[in-house]
Amino acid sequence: MADEKLFENRIKKHFHSVGIYPAGYPSDRMDAPMVGWYTKIWGGGFQKSGIPDLICCVNGIMLAVEVKASSGRPSELQKLNIGRINESGGIGAFLYPEGFEQFKELLKGVIDCSIHIQELIALKNANSSTKCDIWTA
Repeated sequence: MADEKLFENRIKKHFHSVGIYPAGYPSDRMDAPMVGWYTKIWGGGFQKSGIPDLICCVNGIMLAVEVKASSGRPSELQKLNIGRINESGGIGAFLYPEGFEQFKELLKGVIDCSIHIQELIALKNANSSTKCDIWTA
């Protein structure tokens, strides 16, 4: 669990560096121009199971990231939810530390993309691996 939390903090740090900030983040503390928003989903008794860890909106595109440590395995419910996000036109991914650089390229494409649908489909296909898994049902 500690490895997963450390990796999640790396993702959040990268988000901030490219202008993706958490809900309620003060504008005067933003170092990069804002291009996106995210919130952390906390599991527990008051939260529906299987919801991805980070829910984001970047350049008008919904992204959902299920953070996994190198040895982590997604549950069937997580696979179902990430698959449905992708089927709905968003980007859902199981992200492992080994796929982080690939995810950064995908994120850069989302930020830079001005015509979303076809380019993003190509980006999803080009940047999917077992360590940045764009799961489809």
